[in-house]
Amino acid sequence: MSEFSVSQEVVDEAAASCARLLVKWFGGVEEAIQELQKDPVAMAQIAIAQHRDDVRHMSLRAHMRITDFSRFLCEELKFRAVGHRR
Repeated sequence: MSEFSVSQEVVDEAAASCARLLVKWFGGVEEAIQELQKDPVAMAQIAIAQHRDDVRHMSLRAHMRITDFSRFLCEELKFRAVGHRR
């Protein structure tokens, strides 16, 4: 079995993100703590899955923006290469 390790900073950021999700879902810190105490494993799994999905969606949006930006930049350079000014 291979060992899985990440920095404490990565763990802390993921935990903080999950905590923010729980607070958002349950309407406050106290409510989130109560729900987390009822079933900590289930709440952690749900929050981590949501965190993972959010990160994936952010990466996809960033990639799409980069593609759009690259396309715009290429069109702009072609436009200026033929001597036109906007």
